Amino acid sequence: MSWQATVLATPMLFAAVVAFALAGYAAATFRGGRRDPTVALLFWIAFAAAGWTGLSALKLLHVDPATKLLFYRALHVPAAVLPALMFLFIAAYTDRTRWLSLRAVAGVLFVPAVFVALVVTDPGGAVVAGVRVIEGDPVVLRVEDGPGFALFMLYSLGFVLAGLGTAVWEVRRVGRPYYPQVALISVALLAPLVAAAGTAAEVPPFVDDRMNLVPTAGAVSTVAIAALLGRYRLFDLPPLAYVTAMKYSPDPLLVLDDDGAIVHANERGGAFLDRLGASPGSDVRLSALLDGFSLDDAARIETQSGDDSTDAGESGGRNGTGGSCDPLAVPGPAGEPAYYRPFVEPLVRGGRRAGWVVVLRDETVQERRRRELERQNERMEAFSATVSHDLRNPLGVAQGYLELAETGDGPPDALEKVRAAHDRMETIITQLLLLAREGRPIGDLQSVDLGALARTAWSHVETGDATLTVTVEGAIRADPGTLQHVFENLFRNAIEHGGDEVSAVAVSPIDGGFAVSDDGVGVDVSEAEALDGDGDGSDGDESGRDGTGIGLTIVRTVVEAHGWAFRMTNGPDGGARAEITGVEAVGGGADAGDETGSDGSEKSAAGDRR
Repeated sequence: MSWQATVLATPMLFAAVVAFALAGYAAATFRGGRRDPTVALLFWIAFAAAGWTGLSALKLLHVDPATKLLFYRALHVPAAVLPALMFLFIAAYTDRTRWLSLRAVAGVLFVPAVFVALVVTDPGGAVVAGVRVIEGDPVVLRVEDGPGFALFMLYSLGFVLAGLGTAVWEVRRVGRPYYPQVALISVALLAPLVAAAGTAAEVPPFVDDRMNLVPTAGAVSTVAIAALLGRYRLFDLPPLAYVTAMKYSPDPLLVLDDDGAIVHANERGGAFLDRLGASPGSDVRLSALLDGFSLDDAARIETQSGDDSTDAGESGGRNGTGGSCDPLAVPGPAGEPAYYRPFVEPLVRGGRRAGWVVVLRDETVQERRRRELERQNERMEAFSATVSHDLRNPLGVAQGYLELAETGDGPPDALEKVRAAHDRMETIITQLLLLAREGRPIGDLQSVDLGALARTAWSHVETGDATLTVTVEGAIRADPGTLQHVFENLFRNAIEHGGDEVSAVAVSPIDGGFAVSDDGVGVDVSEAEALDGDGDGSDGDESGRDGTGIGLTIVRTVVEAHGWAFRMTNGPDGGARAEITGVEAVGGGADAGDETGSDGSEKSAAGDRR
């Protein structure tokens, strides 16, 4: 019987099968258009590893000593080139393309070629100093190494250490994201080396004559390379030296595969992903993390641009999805939204797109400023419409009655009507000046007795026979001067524009703030909703009641400057109701239930209304 069965050959056969599969995958990738040095070198590494481990398994499985020796000499052909090929692969992986010239490759492979010739011819026992057969189950052939073999092992060790040192040096410059990849490369390099050193030093478990653990360690190497391909997309990542620039980029920088999954990030990119609960290599697509981000737009613009693709790691399109993608909102470190503008470039390797490089430019400050300017412009436009409308009304009244007075056809009180219109314009102009002043930041916040301030404001407004009921208690933090203007404008709005039915105005507590309400005609619901936005409605009046909207503009300006919210609506019993919420209470305050007359005197809530 020429063959023997032994479980000791299983790891070698497994390594051979995995290595052949890796070689087939690399060949298919290369033939598919990805003609990259890392792909070509990985093919030769996998092919050589398959030959080395496969022939080692055949050597162990065969019984005849002469055939075993033949397999021994044959397995050293692929094994001899593996250290040199691994060194060249690391050179390609770290983007040291000058080491891959034809002359450099020939120089690296010259010594392995000489060693293969010595293995085949073995002059004077230079490689094989002796052979002994160990009978048993299984039958094992032990070869005593000659001086030529020892010298070549030192030469191979130099290549292994040089390759390992190159990878470690480069990854120290690039940073933490590439540690796992280099760790796998180190395992692939060191596993056979450790086994060979242990065998030479006769360290357990390498002292068993039945087993040669050096080719068995090839199974570990092939699994490490397979993990490098599958887990970290070796063919899709840019070379280590190329991403050195990524480390020092002031912006978050992400590398995506062709499907948009995140496979790499620089340090700032890693911190950015941490805030979103993601990490590189987790098969998470960037489009799932950033609302509004789409690689389809980037691919369409890349196609429209017509730019030629460039070599590995080089971009082939224009900056960013055309450089015109709007900033995207993401959760910021302090809980407020931050804004990043994505710039997308295709990552081309071997003449085809392997993925994408995304730079996220932090434009939070600019975007917040832009949005604030937009809000200011919207308020200015609404305010301009309000002013134009409200000044035009009394001006038209004054002009009309003045023409009638000049012709003598007007009513006896025509000039009085003109004077009243002028008074109204003076009031509007006064409010405009106040609004211009209140448009600046409010003054220092103080503890303010809300009820007392409301009664003070009531005494400064012409209120006729209407009465004020105050049921709010306690103090709030506010600027007393500007808050008094708020009450004055709300009271004036209620008395002047609420209709003849207004006889009572109330300041009452609500959830999170307070409300000023009256018993007048109320407001139009649709226009009240318009008042909840920036400005005072489309027509500039007091939500359907005769008069100016400038007073409410002043109210909103002051309220929002305090960090509160303002809403104009109708009360449950009819009448207009202005609600101010988000108010911070500080305790203390006045008694509830006070009623104040038009002259500012306080009366019982059960007392007569004047």
